[in-house]
Amino acid sequence: MLARLSTAPIMLRELTTDVTGEQAARPPAPGEWSIAEVVRHLVEGDRDEFLPRLRRMVAGTRPVFDTTAPVAGDASDLATLVAAFASAREQVMKILTKLDAAGWLREGVSPSRGALTVEAYARSTDEHDTEHLRQIQDGRARLGLRPKRCEARAALPPADLVAALAAATGRLRAVAAGLDEGRRRFRPAPQAWCLNEVMAHLLHVETELFLPRLRRIADEDRPTFPAFSPEPWARERDHSLDAFDASLAGFERARADTLAFLRALPSPAGDRLGVSGFFGPLSLRQYATHMADHDIEHLAQMAACRAASASPAR
Repeated sequence: MLARLSTAPIMLRELTTDVTGEQAARPPAPGEWSIAEVVRHLVEGDRDEFLPRLRRMVAGTRPVFDTTAPVAGDASDLATLVAAFASAREQVMKILTKLDAAGWLREGVSPSRGALTVEAYARSTDEHDTEHLRQIQDGRARLGLRPKRCEARAALPPADLVAALAAATGRLRAVAAGLDEGRRRFRPAPQAWCLNEVMAHLLHVETELFLPRLRRIADEDRPTFPAFSPEPWARERDHSLDAFDASLAGFERARADTLAFLRALPSPAGDRLGVSGFFGPLSLRQYATHMADHDIEHLAQMAACRAASASPAR
């Protein structure tokens, strides 16, 4: 629970970093909250309720809380709201991580839920985070934005997950079809990756990161994984020289192994947990869903690279 509470601001930032102001303010359907309204609600929940009430529960004896009135002046932009949530949650975590067993059992009296312990309040906040992270992902989907389901602690159903992962190889082959080596090595910007580099990255993470971690989640008790950065890999040598077709062939073999693993996986094993240094605790199926979203991210990158390589400005 503490790991999920501490990573919620990171996931919120990841879910909103590519959302424009216009998109943030647009309700996905009449009568539904916009992404900005969901984030504002999260800010108010932590900053104006959970944090001050938690302080009173730790410092006093069974405090009784009044109904909290909305704070005026929260027509902030999305980035400001996300930063405000991160600040409030940081202060919450400083309190929670110092509690002893007795501290977790201290009580307060909520106007809507009656008496509850610090632990109960923290667990309900964790559930509240997940509910609204998923609401933001749903809003992203309706706005046509790239899926970030793992950041929302969501997972595709098993059949949809296998279908999504199986579709990647054909799409990868199509995105480079008919291109000569010059266009496959073309970088649309000085620091951007070319098609060869993106394909080599996909092969690397499939063989060295994704499938090994899926197997560890299935076999071990809550294995822990460090946060991954592609930068050291990108610096080790010039991956633009890696042949696209060879990388794709390696990826196809590795993805076939991943699909065979998932198809043979007993259904309950999809709920087994690993602990990511970036995502926090996540189920095997959530992590596999991240793989599908990772495919989508890089296929879009490759399509943009292909288009740029054909422009007259090149």
